Amino acid sequence: MIRMMDTYRLIHAKAARSKIRVPLAWYWHLGLRPQDVFLASYPRSGSTWLRFMLFQILRREEAAFGKIEECIPEIDAHRRIPPILPAGGRLVKTHEQYRKDYTRAVFLVRDPRDVFLSCYARAVETGLAPLVSKGDFDSFFLSFMEGRALQQGSWQAHTRSWLDSPLAKDGNLMVIRYEDLRRNSEQVLAEFLRFLGVTPDPQVVRTAIEHNSLQRMRAKEDHARSSGESSPLLGSHKSNREDGRFVRQGAVGGWRSKFSDAQLCIVDQCAGDLLVRLGYQVGRAEEPDESAVSDCYRLTCAVARKALI
Repeated sequence: MIRMMDTYRLIHAKAARSKIRVPLAWYWHLGLRPQDVFLASYPRSGSTWLRFMLFQILRREEAAFGKIEECIPEIDAHRRIPPILPAGGRLVKTHEQYRKDYTRAVFLVRDPRDVFLSCYARAVETGLAPLVSKGDFDSFFLSFMEGRALQQGSWQAHTRSWLDSPLAKDGNLMVIRYEDLRRNSEQVLAEFLRFLGVTPDPQVVRTAIEHNSLQRMRAKEDHARSSGESSPLLGSHKSNREDGRFVRQGAVGGWRSKFSDAQLCIVDQCAGDLLVRLGYQVGRAEEPDESAVSDCYRLTCAVARKALI
């Protein structure tokens, strides 16, 4: 059974990175309405945590892995979900780059260096890392920066598609940083709700934050697994080790101890303008090792031509 699931994951991953993805994406977006609002993000940017809090606020009940799709579904699961927003629209999660199908959206963005660490841990645990790289940290990093690691393309291409979208120009895009959501959850959630047309109730918001803390989320994941709760979020992990969890540490700045100076230089070369634009630190804020900088220039010759888009 495990081998069959592994084979299915590999086939699905290959299909998602092939030309067949174009008609699939078109099909996923059928049945959208002008009133719908989208929660957009690059994978591993904190959208599940945000959906849990929003579920509890909007539904006034405890969120669980098997429940959130009933209220804030993934794109393609939206057609069977009733409206939940004041204007009669649905709140739909998407990891896609901007498309003209999206008329109003909140874009959740996270430091790409922390995103990479979470993506790599998940790819290793699910057995997908060797599909897009040699499977090790360094080669997966290059695949990630070149946009080959995930079916959504590179972080920088995905992020630019949203920040430079027509929605951003006409006031129909709200940008939220994951780090700000972690630091000041109550204020950011209140602003999000106002964007949705919902008047925030401070006590309801505080309760949702408390009930969906990192510790509570991890406990909910353990309960969902042990009880056999059905959720697409939990189906692709093969073990209960830390790297096998869907809810990991949600670290901010964990990249500082993991990236070499050469790798940080590549990130800056490929996405430095976006880091500055979004208020993220460029580089390590320390004097880099001179030999690493030389390595950076050598590596960026191969990487930047593909990743600078």
